[in-house]
Amino acid sequence: MISRNSFKALLALALIISVSFILPQRTQACGPFFTDAIFVYSKHPDLPFENFAAGKLGVLQTSWARSYLVVAYRNLAGNRLSESEAKAIKSLWDDRLNNTFESNDDQWIKKWNGARKKVPGLTAPPEIKVYRNREKPHEYETYLNCQQDAFENAEATLNERIKTFGAESLGVKGWIGAQDLVFANCSEGQHIPADAAQEAPDLPPLIRLDRAYQIAAANFYATNFDEARKQFDLIAQDKSSPWRDKAGYLAARAMLRKGSLADKEEDGRPALADAEARLNGVLRDNSAKASHHAAARLLNLVRLRLHPEEKLHELAHSLVKKDASTDFKQDVWDYTALLDKFLGDGSESDDTAKPKPPAGLTGDELSDWVVTLQDASPAAATHSLDQWEKSKALPWLVAAISKASGRQPKADALLSAAANIDHNSPAFPSLAYHSVRLLIESNRGSEARTMLDKILGADRQKMSPSAVNLLLAERMTLAQNLGEFLQTAPRVPAGFSDDSDGREIPEDDSAIKDTTKGFNVFFDQDAANVFNKAMPVGIIKDAGRTRTLAPNLRRDVLQAAFVRAALLDDSETANQAALLLAEIYPELREFLSAYQKATTPDARRFAAAFLSLKFPGLRPYVSAGVGRTTDLKEIDSYRDNYWCAEPPVSPGGPLSDDQDARAKSKPVIPPEFLKGSQPLAAKQSASLQALGTGPNYFCRIAIAWAEKNPADPRAPEALHLAVRSTRYGCTNAETGRWSKAAYDLLHSRYPNTTWAKNTKYWFKG
Repeated sequence: MISRNSFKALLALALIISVSFILPQRTQACGPFFTDAIFVYSKHPDLPFENFAAGKLGVLQTSWARSYLVVAYRNLAGNRLSESEAKAIKSLWDDRLNNTFESNDDQWIKKWNGARKKVPGLTAPPEIKVYRNREKPHEYETYLNCQQDAFENAEATLNERIKTFGAESLGVKGWIGAQDLVFANCSEGQHIPADAAQEAPDLPPLIRLDRAYQIAAANFYATNFDEARKQFDLIAQDKSSPWRDKAGYLAARAMLRKGSLADKEEDGRPALADAEARLNGVLRDNSAKASHHAAARLLNLVRLRLHPEEKLHELAHSLVKKDASTDFKQDVWDYTALLDKFLGDGSESDDTAKPKPPAGLTGDELSDWVVTLQDASPAAATHSLDQWEKSKALPWLVAAISKASGRQPKADALLSAAANIDHNSPAFPSLAYHSVRLLIESNRGSEARTMLDKILGADRQKMSPSAVNLLLAERMTLAQNLGEFLQTAPRVPAGFSDDSDGREIPEDDSAIKDTTKGFNVFFDQDAANVFNKAMPVGIIKDAGRTRTLAPNLRRDVLQAAFVRAALLDDSETANQAALLLAEIYPELREFLSAYQKATTPDARRFAAAFLSLKFPGLRPYVSAGVGRTTDLKEIDSYRDNYWCAEPPVSPGGPLSDDQDARAKSKPVIPPEFLKGSQPLAAKQSASLQALGTGPNYFCRIAIAWAEKNPADPRAPEALHLAVRSTRYGCTNAETGRWSKAAYDLLHSRYPNTTWAKNTKYWFKG
């Protein structure tokens, strides 16, 4: 079972998350951000979310947020969401994805001020800020102190009092003055209205009763919780008060807020226990029926704090039954908040080293399945298999096969069970993907190839884009020739995002259109890696020769083939690629011709370098994702120019020579037809890497050419462009030395040229 001690951090925040009264303000990471293709969503399923809620699950990812896994379990268990549940969960996902849990306080305040204007002769409305700082030693938290219901309640009450007493009455004006003080406490200070009997003894009785309520509310927002509770208790005993039926609930709310904001858990528990007892009393009181719904929700929050383990299992048992929850959205939120704070956020980036409970000891079926699915340990794999063998339940089959390896003795049993699942089942994409994976791992590539071809032929249209791309990636590794590879390497993205905060928020259509230039097929990282690290340059050229590829991919492959072949001094391949490249880029024809006419390795090397300097978008690598969007001849503003010693390990932004990033890159698995070409591919890759980063290479070539061929009119321009490349290209510790050497030679040998005059600086890199 989950121990109470394990929930320590959780207990401090679960209520805050549930009711959103302490909210982290969204922060945007420093830019720039680059919209790029997402081929497989890792944080959430494919959009639209309605499809997922309806049972089109795709291939389940353990990195998804747990609210998606709750819905996946329901669908796999054959208990699909009702219409109301689907609508509620989509609202939760939309809120989380769009970060709309922050208050829309501008609108609340605007509506309240609009109601306030109905009373003539008032001063301008005071500024209202709904967040208050909770100061603690060495830190502070900002929490939502005055929520939407406070403004709605004030507006409704004011309208009633205007109807009763008139907009110009002293009673209404006094009521507004007191309410202004109440809202002043939302952000700071102690602004408590005066007692009505002392301020104006002749006020109508109803206004005096309102004033008692306003004083209690002001104390609540001013964090005087014991005083607020005391005053609400007095109101609850006053049979003449219009606030009597709500006062017991509000007294409990004051104790809940006190317990939630306590510095230490043990300090807050007495207040929370008091709130629990009070709320149970409200629910037993038939005279307080108007507060029963709100009290029930508040009690739910109190129990999250006081009895987290019990509440976790209670929610889990409710969530697996159709329409058993009275507030499905809130219950999923509360349930996943409890799990998230105990287990971590469920993402691969979570490195908080929080302990995970042993699989099978989480106390309920849903939690057991979610925890097991996301646990990568051998114990979880064994547990999932045991659970499937005992129950033969579909959720456990999915969990077991996703954790199995091709070497597992019972892999055949899992494959056999998966093969018998209907292709319309919510589990089918996950079972199909992991079945193929198991076949490949067990050296049964021919069976995997046959299965993939059948699935991609018959079921592709029914699957999500992410699922299709996962299957295409597996099929690509089984390609037996270049044609098969080129059929499976291009992918249609599941979406586009700048992913600036790691939530994979889709971009709007205009941003996508500006980025993609109308193309909708790109290479994912695995395909780009094959081109860049596992494919000899001659085959890259052959790939560019075919018309199988979309125009954007073909031109990228051809430019990579030419630049790579030229750098390797494979003139035959470079000349063949040049002929094809000139058809696509007529503006390159003059410079490609110079390369083709060169008769020595040095001349070819310089011609290729000069061409690359003139067109910063050329590089010896194929791009993953959208790739470089700046025109071929233009300098990209974010240094996405020329090339680095190694190809980028991930799409999205300029190239990088970061050693740590490269160290984290996954090993490249060559397709079957390239396995015999690996020695040559490895040799060529090593030769390219040895040339170093593009700007350093350009400086060396330009200097060597100018030294040997000082009369070549291209020489000073090449030196100028080489120095420029050290400002806008990929650099390293050696760049400054080469930049200065090219600068010095340009100014000493060609001092009166336009190129020298336009080269005012050299760059350290």
